[in-house]
Amino acid sequence: MTSFPIHQHSKITGVFGYFRTADEKEDQRQLELLGIRDHVTGFLGYRGMIMAGMEIEEDRIHRKEDYLALILQVPEIKILAHQYSPKVQQEILKTIRDGILKLGPIANIASYIGSGVFICFGKTRFLDDLTEKIEQLKAHIEGLTSIAGVSCTLTLNYTTIRGSEAHGFNTLLYQLAKRLNDVTSQRWHFERPHGEIIELNVNQLDSLDDGIALTDIATYDFLFLNHAMLRMMHLPNTPDAYKGKKCYELLAGRVAPCADCANSILARDAFRTCRRAMRFTSGSVLQRDTLVPWDGRTARFSIMTDLQHGQMGNEQERKSLLHREEVINDIIAMGIHESDPEEGIHKIMAKVGEILQAERVLIFEESTNGTVSATYEWRRDTAGSIMKDVQNIPRARIQPLYDHFAHSRMLILNDTDSFLQLHPGFQPVLHGITSLVSGHLMQSGRSIGFTEIINPASEAFASATFLLSSLTSVLAIMLRNRDMIRRLEAYSYRDHLTGVGNRRALLSYIRTIPDDTSLAFIFGDINGLKKENDTKGHEAGDRLIQRSADVLVEAADRDHVFRMGGDEFLLIAENIGQKDADAFLQSLQETYAARRLSVALGCTVQKSPITNIDAVLSETDALMYENKRRMHEQAGQV
Repeated sequence: MTSFPIHQHSKITGVFGYFRTADEKEDQRQLELLGIRDHVTGFLGYRGMIMAGMEIEEDRIHRKEDYLALILQVPEIKILAHQYSPKVQQEILKTIRDGILKLGPIANIASYIGSGVFICFGKTRFLDDLTEKIEQLKAHIEGLTSIAGVSCTLTLNYTTIRGSEAHGFNTLLYQLAKRLNDVTSQRWHFERPHGEIIELNVNQLDSLDDGIALTDIATYDFLFLNHAMLRMMHLPNTPDAYKGKKCYELLAGRVAPCADCANSILARDAFRTCRRAMRFTSGSVLQRDTLVPWDGRTARFSIMTDLQHGQMGNEQERKSLLHREEVINDIIAMGIHESDPEEGIHKIMAKVGEILQAERVLIFEESTNGTVSATYEWRRDTAGSIMKDVQNIPRARIQPLYDHFAHSRMLILNDTDSFLQLHPGFQPVLHGITSLVSGHLMQSGRSIGFTEIINPASEAFASATFLLSSLTSVLAIMLRNRDMIRRLEAYSYRDHLTGVGNRRALLSYIRTIPDDTSLAFIFGDINGLKKENDTKGHEAGDRLIQRSADVLVEAADRDHVFRMGGDEFLLIAENIGQKDADAFLQSLQETYAARRLSVALGCTVQKSPITNIDAVLSETDALMYENKRRMHEQAGQV
């Protein structure tokens, strides 16, 4: 409401004004556009924080009521912005927001100013037990290992300042930021003050005989190599030997990340073990990887043991690793030894499904029309097929999956509920999914589809990740081989010059015709092909052959026309009697004449099954030559 007084003779005698109906959504939108309100958390934005802070500072000056400013920072938010989709980022911010709301009165004036930084204001007389509540929030956030079904590592830094400690609001903000920087720089890299945490320092890591490597999973930069790792890699014992270098550059001698990089399938709460051949050692190394926080970033912590020198570490772990590698090798060998790639793909899927006690294993392939369809399915004996329900799915309906594949080749969901709630359109046709492992199928950097292991046994979930990450590339290669064989088979049934079928295609087609089908066989022979070749060249002769074939293709279609020799073609029309066949033949002759092409035609009508195709061709050929004789006689008379 807006109102103005009405004056008469220096007195207010009335009020003039107007009302505007409140539109809550529009008001909210305007606040967001002005930076007063943050659209994700619902807290104040940067501009709103400045306005609220200046108002509470004015209150302190005029009413002598002191206040406290609290700043909280989750530095990983900046990195997560590059790792996860916007929806996942929003879910992480909302999780932090919900924790801040539990801080009590200070959360009444809370703001989010971006890059993982939150600022709150509150009157000091209302802030009992605030430190204890912040520590509880810190423990909660730093104890999280996944949000919205994806792995994450978060840290919380915080500090406070009283309004009375600063000379004005601008000074308060400067001092608050400086204090936060001091707190952050004082925190040790692996500090986790809550829970059963083992603290190590760099000197302890340098004293180990095993190689230790820390790499930034977002940039692949080396963050730390201990002395043993530097010796193993034959590098000088100085940080300059690895600073600014990529892990794939020094470990694998590559210029781009490794195709089998495990960054996307690592988690904070478990080690992943594998055996790898390294270019800098004569044998192989046993590598164990997990995720740890490091300077506000998520880092890959790798322990590498040189197996060539007998440093076996854990014998049981070695046996388990070797067994898993044997299983992978056996599955690959079983698949690639099949002469038919399709049979090999089915066998690999069946073996994976049986080992993991999964409900089903699926392969989805992309189409040029922007959809994906399930092309292969293995399912447990008690499970019904869902193939008909997962055809021609628009990619928009599964976009969250492709958003994840943009930064990781594997999607690992051991609890799908939170992910499905965050992405309600994700795979709506598949019901009853409790766990899922999906791998991105790529060929030469191009997306072709994805694999899915649905509901593997809980005790086999870790193996599901290991198996699928190892076999996804193999399956992509086998799909490429399948496509190559299909193309070769298609070529073997086609005449390369005209694109119509050849004699092999004719024999295959004859076997598919239902019995008692009336068939018109029209045989054509090009007149003057030799003269065309001799006088104008073979390219002109090829064009003559193509133009002659095009008339037959237009009259029927490419699958019913066959090139029987250099200048001979056969057209087969189904469900046609003698009278209609004669009319069809006449129409072809008129079309050839209109295009100034001379082609002799002969036609016979037969009933299937055709037990002797050569006899039919001989009969049609004789009729064609009779037509050719008449055409020559007419040409001679002219």
